[in-house]
Amino acid sequence: MSKLSEYLCTERVVTRLEKADLSLDGLRLAHGCHFYVDSRRELNIQNMAAPKRANFTVRCSTLLAITGSPGAKDYDMIARGMKAHTNLQAQGGTAIFDFLKRREDGRKITFRFSDGYVRDSLRRSNDRTSKFAMIDVDTIGRLSTPKQILFYTRAVMAQASTFPMFTLPWSAERTAPWRDVKRSWLSAAERLSKLLGQDYLLEPMVDAETDEVSRVKVKIVKKVSAWGPEKLFPRQADQSVCTVISGKARSLSKSELQERRKWTRADSP
Repeated sequence: MSKLSEYLCTERVVTRLEKADLSLDGLRLAHGCHFYVDSRRELNIQNMAAPKRANFTVRCSTLLAITGSPGAKDYDMIARGMKAHTNLQAQGGTAIFDFLKRREDGRKITFRFSDGYVRDSLRRSNDRTSKFAMIDVDTIGRLSTPKQILFYTRAVMAQASTFPMFTLPWSAERTAPWRDVKRSWLSAAERLSKLLGQDYLLEPMVDAETDEVSRVKVKIVKKVSAWGPEKLFPRQADQSVCTVISGKARSLSKSELQERRKWTRADSP
């Protein structure tokens, strides 16, 4: 049974939000508006798409209560979130909203998700392989960087698997080389490790042609682990493998990696 603060978010929506490369408040605004529609019986997200093109209105104070920073007393988050989406549209990025406007008195927002976003939000009954996550907006409100939110959505989507694993929503082509962003992603993993009670193993994968990190695999290790010997820790690695245990990250030396080959948990054999 889901919590009252959760809503169902498909992998296609998660991917769309990742591609949009939004700021913290841009992500909070998107998740807040989606939760608002999902939690109101009289609203239907499908009505936002053609041919109805319905707009919905919500109080700014309601959005702040949904995904704003704890104790927020003004609408700065709303203004910054709207600016992030305005900039996204101006740059021709992946559209989240087709319509987003704040009332003259500043207390309400009228919005409409884009047709693409609406299509992505719907679960396909004939596609049993499609993934989804139950996103907790209370958790979103406690996160303080875009990377934390992006890591969170991928982690909760993968956590129900027997061997939970995902790839970081990062690429050197879109942002920066792994060495430049490694610390910020590890910080995100540390934060989510504490919040979700999970341990992580981050394994950079190196492209044989360029010798650069092309993607980073994240394995989730629960307290009762299903990972078997020689399945959790790789046999060898061209880049440092990192563990995040009880909210603390560290890089493993080659000798430490070899010692852990038969381990089934991140913190013990």
